[in-house]
Amino acid sequence: MSKVPDSTFSSEDELVIQWIRNHARQLTTIDPRDPLTDLSEFASMLRGTKVVSFGETTRGARSSHQMQLIKHRFLRFLVEYLGFRSLVLEIDWTIGIRVDEYLRTGIGNLRAILSDIWEPLQTEEFLDAIQWMRSYNQQHPNDTIRVFGGYSQGVPIKAYEVVLDYVRSTASERLDELEVHYSVLRSSHMDHFSLSNAPKKEKLELINHAKQAYELVSDLPSCDNHSIAVQYARFIWGFYEQIDLDKLDLDQRFARNMILWHKHTGHKIVYWGGVAHVANNNIIPNRGYSVGSYLRKFFGSGYSSICLTFHHGSGLNPISPPSSEFVEFVLSKASMDTFLLDLRIEKPKSVQSWLRTPTKMRAIGPYYDPKKDPTHLKGLLSDWFDVIIHIQEITPAFRLV
Repeated sequence: MSKVPDSTFSSEDELVIQWIRNHARQLTTIDPRDPLTDLSEFASMLRGTKVVSFGETTRGARSSHQMQLIKHRFLRFLVEYLGFRSLVLEIDWTIGIRVDEYLRTGIGNLRAILSDIWEPLQTEEFLDAIQWMRSYNQQHPNDTIRVFGGYSQGVPIKAYEVVLDYVRSTASERLDELEVHYSVLRSSHMDHFSLSNAPKKEKLELINHAKQAYELVSDLPSCDNHSIAVQYARFIWGFYEQIDLDKLDLDQRFARNMILWHKHTGHKIVYWGGVAHVANNNIIPNRGYSVGSYLRKFFGSGYSSICLTFHHGSGLNPISPPSSEFVEFVLSKASMDTFLLDLRIEKPKSVQSWLRTPTKMRAIGPYYDPKKDPTHLKGLLSDWFDVIIHIQEITPAFRLV
């Protein structure tokens, strides 16, 4: 284990560190293939939870070997022990549909699909997690795991063609009706910004056409690829609907997409995202409230946020140890390689005071300069997360080849 830099702590700090040592649960393994018995106590923390999120404190850490193995292992536990059936990712919904189709049918070259996915997920570890999900689905064809991409920044022309091709091959008598709706949408094809500034009457007309197209497709008899066609039609409708009157910010649209997915599938959801996005209560500078803020408001205690922190190491790039005013520094003083800490348990006054004192936590995006104070969240740890999983040192994940 790497040595943590020495620092002078007050007696109150020492009480907090001792509390962490006494109540943290050391994780004996992070290998997704190992038995899950050591996580059995974790089930009680998530009883009644409908959505549980895992967020890393830096974008570079998302490309670390340890973080991806931990998320895979907990995903497996949540699926096998607690009945979670959807994984939501911070990727475009069109890529999510391709991954989801592979999970359900095995159709497609998984490595080729993942070559188009968001860069931090282009790893052998993430591919291994998807392959495990595919294997699970093969063994449980009537109770499958799904993948969903929560970003809906636009509608590619291919999306319309997928829906039209399905109707053309299964209900050709309805094709002209569908063509009317989609011809209006395609002739007005714009990005989100342009649509959000269009006249209200025009937006409502586009929303209505997209909705009627979705209802037409969803009411058709189920044949091969019906669920894919319905997904595309639903997301086309969702894209136009969400640029209507609210001018939703990025995180609000993501949260709304996730809520719609939950209503559509009835699934309990695992959400993998960045720490600033998954926090229960957080305002992202120049962006608005976090995804987690909206999910906590909608699901209440049915939403649980888990933060994945680390002390030092390398993901996409080397990341130096944090200075003493950061949460990660305090966690590192517990002197355990990998542990889980439930922040909701009963706490002494010294720990309550620490959790209610404004603090910093790294929230580094794609760019990192070790000579500068890292981008960070600033606020109350008690407001942000329910559980913390801390790792002392991270190493790079294996890139897809």
